Formats: sequence, structure tokens, C-alpha cells
Amino acid sequence: MKKVFMTWMTLCLTVVALACEGNDPEADNATEQSGNEGSTTGKRSLVIFFSRAGENWQVGNVERGNTAIMVDYIQEFANVDMFEIIPETPYPSNYMECVNYVNDVEIPQNLRPAYKSDINNLADYDNIFIGGPIWCGQPPYIFRTFFEKHAGELNGKTVIPFGTHGGSGVGSYTTLIKGYYPNATVLESLGISGSSIRNESSKTTVKNWLNRLGFDKQPTAVRSISTLGANNGVSYTLTGQLHRSAEGRLQGKNGQPGIYIQNGKKYIK
Repeated sequence: MKKVFMTWMTLCLTVVALACEGNDPEADNATEQSGNEGSTTGKRSLVIFFSRAGENWQVGNVERGNTAIMVDYIQEFANVDMFEIIPETPYPSNYMECVNYVNDVEIPQNLRPAYKSDINNLADYDNIFIGGPIWCGQPPYIFRTFFEKHAGELNGKTVIPFGTHGGSGVGSYTTLIKGYYPNATVLESLGISGSSIRNESSKTTVKNWLNRLGFDKQPTAVRSISTLGANNGVSYTLTGQLHRSAEGRLQGKNGQPGIYIQNGKKYIK
């Protein structure tokens, strides 16, 4: 009986590839769409994610989980706010202990793990990225906890699934999201193997994916402006976001085209 159990566990690890944060040498670009795909320009975007640090399959012990690394890329290339789902009771940091817990407890008992804090302003966002690892071919059940707490709140919004996996892709996120929010518009998902998420090529994959969806940050083409004073040169560094009007024109202070610094003086128009 013990031999049968160990064989079953091996199959789950190698074929389904639980990988408590997902790992696989190939990226998974699954296109899943529902409803009418609209423009994402000028709309507020939020990333909702769960990630597990500790020992990960084919990665070793990491201080930042695989999905969290993917989220870092998204934040670098897109204007997004963040909400991390943090379990009240952390999942085991040891890889095999995590495997055993998910297979023997969470899935068979259909648990709804509690998480710390919550977000109460989902209505403020039009676009919602949702992602995490794939465990035994499906998202961790903590996402069900979140979806059931926010029943119906994502209907009518644009949802973009993503995550890290160990061979099974992230299509199960799309399926789960559509089940809870049938009236959401689900765009192209992106799954990347946990074992390669820290590679530069994976970062480029995320950037290209965001570009295709229209979430790339709009560059101002201006890094800094220098103006000469009577004695010494004075350098002003401009930071912030580029906004466009409905007609596509650059929008500055008081609706006038241009880029301004704090004192209101216009340097570029």
C-alpha cells in the first residue's frame, strides 16, 4: 500500500507538476477571451496575487516567490496598484511538506484558507490582473476564499490571468475566474515556468505580453530638463505619469498640453 501511495505521489509531482510556485522550461501563452475586448488606456489597473517563498521545485530556497517575481515585472512595465493575498496561516516553506498538505488536506477537504487584511475598493479599478502559482494543476484554494468574499465584484471588469507553473500552464486560472465571474471580460493569460521566471527572457516575455494588451507604460521621452542659472546650472528631474485626453493629445496642468514642475512653470509643450 505504501508503494502504491509513493507511486501516486511521484506521478503527481512529475506529470501534474505541483511545484509549490510552479516551474517548467517553457512559457505558456494561453489566449482566453470572454465578451468584448476593450481599450485599457487611461483606466485604473490592479494586480491581485498570491506567492509562496521558501523551498520551490527546481529553484531551491528563495526569499521571494516565483509569482512575486513575475509581479515585479508587471509593476515595472505597467501602471498598476498591488494587492497581495497573504495567508493567515502560511503554507509550509518546505517543498515536500507543502506538497503533502495540498494533496492530503487542502484539496480533499475543499478548504477555504483565510488571508490577512482585504481590499475594499475594487470598484475603483477597471482592469484586474489575477495570478499565482499552479498547484497540482489548479490555483491554490485561497483564491476561492478571495473570490467568494468578493462575489460578483469583478463582473463587468476586464480580468487578466497570469502565474507561474511547472508544466500545466495557467489555463485553470481562466476557468476558475470565469466560473466565479461569468460577466467579466477575460483577456490573454500568461504563464511562465517558475524555474525560468528569473531569466531575462522571461522579463521580456512579460513586457511583450503587456504591450500586446495595451498596458505598457507610456513614455514621456523626457528624463530630465536642465536650465542655466546666473551662476550654476540647475537640473530638474521630471517624474510622474503621461496622460492623454480623449482626442489623444498630451494633457498637462489645467488640461493644457505640456509637462510642468511644482512651481507651475512650463518647460515642454
